[in-house]
Amino acid sequence: MYVSTQQRAKMLFEIISDNVDFMFTDVEEIGTSDVSICVNRIIKEYAPFTEDYASTPTRQVIRRMVNNCISTLNDLHECQVREYATL
Repeated sequence: MYVSTQQRAKMLFEIISDNVDFMFTDVEEIGTSDVSICVNRIIKEYAPFTEDYASTPTRQVIRRMVNNCISTLNDLHECQVREYATL
């Protein structure tokens, strides 16, 4: 099965987003081991679509993307808390 680079990038983003939402929505604290587990889940799910999924640069990029998604979730949570405080 051939998957273009553009399709793989979109697919990877969706896989990361789904896993971050699943693992980190409604949690109080997130540790580095939690992030590592999430990265491993993403790599396992993404593996069939690429040849170089386990390479160090790819792992580092995925980890950075996971951290960015977590940061976005935290920002969203903060906005929701402020919104509820004004109600």
